[in-house]
Amino acid sequence: MAKPQTTAREIHKRVIRLLIIATLLMGTAIITVVGFQQIHQTQQSATRLMKGLQHSVIDDQPDWHWWRRYSAINTFETNVRVTNPRASSVKYYYSPFTRDFLSYKSHKMFGTNAISYTQGYGLTYYRKSYYHGNRLEIWLNLMPIVATLLSVIVVVLLVMAATILIGGVYVRSLARQLTQPLASLNTAAQEQAQQRERRIALPVPVKPVEVNQLAESFNALLETVNAHTTQERQFTSNAAHELRTPIAAVLTQVQLLQRRATEHPEIVPQSLAYISEESIRMKNLVDSLLTLSRADRAVLKLVPIDLQDVIAAVAIRERPLLHQSLTITGTQSAAVVLGAAESLEQVLTALLDNAAKYSPATSTITVDLETTATIHRIYVKDEGMGISAADKSHVFERFYRADAARTPEIAGTGLGLAIVEQLVHLNHGSIDVIDNVPRGSQFVVTLPRADDQSEKISE
Repeated sequence: MAKPQTTAREIHKRVIRLLIIATLLMGTAIITVVGFQQIHQTQQSATRLMKGLQHSVIDDQPDWHWWRRYSAINTFETNVRVTNPRASSVKYYYSPFTRDFLSYKSHKMFGTNAISYTQGYGLTYYRKSYYHGNRLEIWLNLMPIVATLLSVIVVVLLVMAATILIGGVYVRSLARQLTQPLASLNTAAQEQAQQRERRIALPVPVKPVEVNQLAESFNALLETVNAHTTQERQFTSNAAHELRTPIAAVLTQVQLLQRRATEHPEIVPQSLAYISEESIRMKNLVDSLLTLSRADRAVLKLVPIDLQDVIAAVAIRERPLLHQSLTITGTQSAAVVLGAAESLEQVLTALLDNAAKYSPATSTITVDLETTATIHRIYVKDEGMGISAADKSHVFERFYRADAARTPEIAGTGLGLAIVEQLVHLNHGSIDVIDNVPRGSQFVVTLPRADDQSEKISE
């Protein structure tokens, strides 16, 4: 398996690869352009020399002195041969040093007759033309051009090497700077992962923006995890406390019966009644915990239902059990939502029971259905003691009970509204609590409208 690469190393490797390719392309382009220009200039020089040589031929014989004097190009390293085939015998006219040059064997280069290599002279460029029956031949020395081109190649190679070396050092430093915040964030996250207690916030680098946003997202996630952890610990503590109280009461009564039931049989019925009452309390608490646990993991099958039918079914079942008057108001038209009828009936039943616990027997509980273009709202209004502003934000927390509700006359475990909220969320809705004017509270369940022609089933 390939060894995992760090982000800094990957950036360094890829940028260096790109830098090498770029410098190679640039160097090749420079060398090609310079070489092309040099060849082009050589061809132009040869053309000019040939024209000058043609003007220097007088009576089929070249005037070397005139040609060298009036030529616009240095002819010192240029070799010329003029052949006159019209005489009784072929005559050759050579520029200075041309005989020596032609005495050496030359080798054609690059598969062309124009460029050849002669030992002791190097590369030459050959050009031939005819003028008044004379054959004019020029061998132009290319070594100054080759020297220039080699100098350009050496300079380009040095610049390429320096660019790659300096660029590599700079890219490595830049990659480390860019990835250092991410590495620090990773180290801090690993340290946090090893802690069993509460996770603290990770350091948030100012730049780059992506790492800053990632750190902010991690911290938001940690806050959520911490909140859930705190909630679970509080839930466990509250559940243990709520269960310990009735268990302690039952144990006390059992011990009392064990010690005194024989001598005082009159206490048996009272103790048994107390044990039965506390057992029912524990059973209700366990049932609520199981209901809440199932609600946390539940996935409901949502189908189109009419809230009018849900309200009517709950009203028929609950009206005989309530001491208060129950009034149903609001729209009488169909109010269709995508929901689970059984869970929504359980929500409405729990809200009516809650309103009944905190309202006088002579008061009225109202269920009001309101419809808008996008949502349906169910209001459950009571005329009880109301809920303070400080308690409104906590009433849906598990085991939370307002101080005014912590009386022996009002039974409860503090889980009913938490179950209600979870069931409402499973139906893709929301629940809020507001004041009921002039007295009491209103619980508002908001559910989105269903498309009357949709057959969609959500989970």
